[in-house]
Amino acid sequence: MSFNLEHIVRKNIWNLKPYSSARSEFNLYGDTDAARLTLLDANENPNDPLQQELAAATQNLNRYPDPLQSEVKDVLSELKGIPVDQIFVGNGSDEAIDLLYRIFCEPGVDQAITCPPTYGMYEVSAAINNVKVIEFPLTASFHLDIDKILTSKAFKEAKLLWICSPNNPTGNALLKADLEHDWQASNYTKGGMMDMPFAPEFEAELKENKRLMDLLIGGFNGIVVVDEAYQDFTENQSFISRLEDYPNLVVLQTMSKAHGLAGARTGFAFASKEIIALFNKTKPPYNVNELSQQVVANALRASESSRRQVEQIIDSREILIADLHQLELIEEIYPSEANFILVKVKNATAVYNYLRDKGIIIRNRSSQIPNTLRLTIGTPAECEALLVALKSYKDEH
Repeated sequence: MSFNLEHIVRKNIWNLKPYSSARSEFNLYGDTDAARLTLLDANENPNDPLQQELAAATQNLNRYPDPLQSEVKDVLSELKGIPVDQIFVGNGSDEAIDLLYRIFCEPGVDQAITCPPTYGMYEVSAAINNVKVIEFPLTASFHLDIDKILTSKAFKEAKLLWICSPNNPTGNALLKADLEHDWQASNYTKGGMMDMPFAPEFEAELKENKRLMDLLIGGFNGIVVVDEAYQDFTENQSFISRLEDYPNLVVLQTMSKAHGLAGARTGFAFASKEIIALFNKTKPPYNVNELSQQVVANALRASESSRRQVEQIIDSREILIADLHQLELIEEIYPSEANFILVKVKNATAVYNYLRDKGIIIRNRSSQIPNTLRLTIGTPAECEALLVALKSYKDEH
């Protein structure tokens, strides 16, 4: 009898469509030519932080790492104002995403809700765990279709509801945690006082936002996950501030974006201590390696440096947006509260291929939103290289 691999593989794995990275097309790792590429595809921080600390992070590698990442959690607890027992540290946010399916969803039985276009790993992890995904596409202006979600059968039955805010790839905030805080912070930065009274028209918006949160989060019988990978690039309050209000809320954050540690593969989940206990019970015992724990703890202590880098990236984002408005091939630039910009062009695939041939790697998002490209905010020099290439595209086409 001949061996047939397909017959013994789980059907959902055999039929799985894996997560696709733009870098899959290139031999970047170990290729000496890779240094010549301008990488604006993966929403990384273009700065390489903590060079000295990275060099020193080689202690105790003969021992297994701390299984509960105590040092990292202690620093996080102080920074975020949240108890240690409400923090999970994982091997990237992707580990937390996978654990949420494994903890709360029965394979082949339960379902989850996503709101595309959004981060692709929610669907990939669902497929790996044999969980059905019910999609509620964003509106034409890239907002949650809350009425359709609330009145659906899936809202009553699903175990997980995924909200990426600010959203990838659209760049906008889908849900606001605390409009009152956002209003006060905005007025303060514009020269006002923190306790300025609300404008009359803002009162209605404040009440409506609270009503929608109570319905969408408070009214959901499963777990609502707010993925805040790009939280550092927005002025909006984090949903960590709402954990006491909604016991079914889980907030994800990462070291891969603002902190410039995509290679350390470290992400966080913040939730009730009961949910975090389930994370810790289900994860592998030594899920975050010693090198990453040391580097992440040092990076979190140097949060002021990360904050300055974020400010620089936001400034570069606004400069790039202004420059892109001058280009004829750009049909629309969508508002962004992240470290990337989504733009609509006349022929996204042609522009993508043209930039790729010039060594500039971006992300073609046309499969999600027709004729759109996602541009990561790189260094000023990288942004300038992108602009020069786009201008030359106009000249050559």
